[in-house]
Amino acid sequence: MKVLLTFFIWLSISTTTDVHEFYLSVTDINYVAEKQSLQIISRVFTDDFEDVLNKRYQKDFKLIPSLEVKETEVFIEKYIKDKFFIESEGKILSLKYLGKKYEDDMVYLYIEIGNIDELNSITIENLILTDLFEQQKNMIHFESGEFKKSFILEKKLSKRTITF
Repeated sequence: MKVLLTFFIWLSISTTTDVHEFYLSVTDINYVAEKQSLQIISRVFTDDFEDVLNKRYQKDFKLIPSLEVKETEVFIEKYIKDKFFIESEGKILSLKYLGKKYEDDMVYLYIEIGNIDELNSITIENLILTDLFEQQKNMIHFESGEFKKSFILEKKLSKRTITF
């Protein structure tokens, strides 16, 4: 009886904790030749992103629309520009953070890089959340016309070059 009670207590505790077992972001990068731009959408877990912003900038951000403070956008943009890079022909391209959207337990981050005449190859570096979570994986889906490539970046292997 005591063993059964212990099992049920353990089961209720283990299923009610808010910790997830994996750390993954997914980033879609689409080169739109007609608009001469890279359109980027990155999805991260809201709680993880909130944790990293708070620890990195010693703030108390709440990534909940009704509790969000005005400076949240400034620090999100700063974090992205410190952790996400795209390079072409030896130059780091200038990111433009467009905004975010909350959906379920995810934050969708919208980014664009404009004025790109043509691309032959790019190097993508994604260190988002790796400063907080050693096991963080950042999946990248890249698309340019018919060309598609997907891969995973992590702290130890944070960048990859695509040639097309």
